[in-house]
Amino acid sequence: MLPLVRFFFDLCLLRRAPQDLPASWALLGVTLLADLLTGMMLASAVGISPGMGLAQSLFDVAFMLVLLYGALYLLDRLPRFLQSATALLGSSALLGFAAAVPVGLLPPDQEGREPIGAALLLLTLVLWSILVTGHILRHTFQLRLGQGIAIAVLYTYFAYSLLGAIFSGA
Repeated sequence: MLPLVRFFFDLCLLRRAPQDLPASWALLGVTLLADLLTGMMLASAVGISPGMGLAQSLFDVAFMLVLLYGALYLLDRLPRFLQSATALLGSSALLGFAAAVPVGLLPPDQEGREPIGAALLLLTLVLWSILVTGHILRHTFQLRLGQGIAIAVLYTYFAYSLLGAIFSGA
């Protein structure tokens, strides 16, 4: 298990690429479970019920996997799906776990505001996550890093907007 964590750590440091992963449905399942659990942990840390946290995490993962599959299908690169999806889920789980520090461990002040240090750390992790996603997309679709990052920014904005619209009234 440690080599796998080390791989995703190196992936998040842009030292590895998705094609370095084995194409394995079992590994995809492990990273899917890790990402869902991390999403539920983060949701719980901000006061979202476990059921709602699971629903949001499932929607987020399903949305990402459907878009990735569709894009790879349209570009006739479907054999890259397993490794790319595994890389996206594994890096998301690792960075989500790292986000637990600013989200859950640093309490708000008396007025209910997040401490500035926690907010800056969380912003840094969100930006780093976009960079890592761009790096994965660069290798998946044979793009320049800037193009991968631009797609990651658009995806992140659209996914968060859609999640907010669907789950804001729940």
